[in-house]
Amino acid sequence: MEKKRRVKILAVVLICAVDILWAAGLIYFWKEKGFILSVRNASANLPGIFLQNLAVNLPTLILLGMMLFKLRKKFVREMYLNISGDWQKKVAAVLLAVLAGVTVFCLITKEDKVTILYNLLYYVIFTAFTEEFLIRDVCTWILRTEKKSVRYLVPNLAFGAMHLFSYANWGEITLPYVVTFVTTEMLGLVCTGCAFQILKERSGTIWLTVLLHGLMDYLVVLSYAVG
Repeated sequence: MEKKRRVKILAVVLICAVDILWAAGLIYFWKEKGFILSVRNASANLPGIFLQNLAVNLPTLILLGMMLFKLRKKFVREMYLNISGDWQKKVAAVLLAVLAGVTVFCLITKEDKVTILYNLLYYVIFTAFTEEFLIRDVCTWILRTEKKSVRYLVPNLAFGAMHLFSYANWGEITLPYVVTFVTTEMLGLVCTGCAFQILKERSGTIWLTVLLHGLMDYLVVLSYAVG
C-alpha cells in the first residue's frame, strides 16, 4: 500500500514537473531568440500568440486526450465536467456575469479591444482551465483513493511550486528569489489551491473553480492602457 502511494505521488510530481518545465523551457528559449509574444499586446499577432499559448499548454492537452481515452464514457463524470444543482448554476451565472461585466467595462474604457477579448480566452481557458484540469482533476484523480491530507497537499504543493517561474516574470531564477518565493508566496498558493479543490468537490463540478480562477487572473486587464 505504501509503495503504491509513493508511486502515485511520484506520478503527480512528474506530471506537474513536465508541464511547468516544458512551458518554462519554451518561454526562456523564445525570450533568448527575441520573439516571445505577450498577451498584453495580443492584437499585434493573434495567430502567433494563439499558437504560442497552444504550444505552452501542449502537455496538458496531451494529458486531456490520454484521460479521455482512458476514461471514455466516464470522462465527464470523473473529471467533474458536469454542472448540476441550483446553487452551482447560480454561482456559475454570477461568475459569468462578473466576467462579462469586466469585459464590457474594458471594451468601453481600454484602447486595445482585441487584446481584451483575447485575454478573456487566455485567462479562462489557457490558464484557469488547463491548471484546474491538471491539478484539481488529473492529479486528484490519481490520488483519489488516498487519505484527504495526501489528496489535498500533494497536488496543491505542486500547484504552488509550478508558479515559481511565472512569479519571477520568467526571469532569472536565483537562490534568494527561490527562498523569497517559498517564504512569502508558497503558502498562499497552496491555501488557494486547497480552497479551489474544496469548491470543486463540494460543488461536484470543475467549472466553478475554472470561472473563479479565470476571473481572479483576468482582472489584470483593468490595469491595461486606457483609451
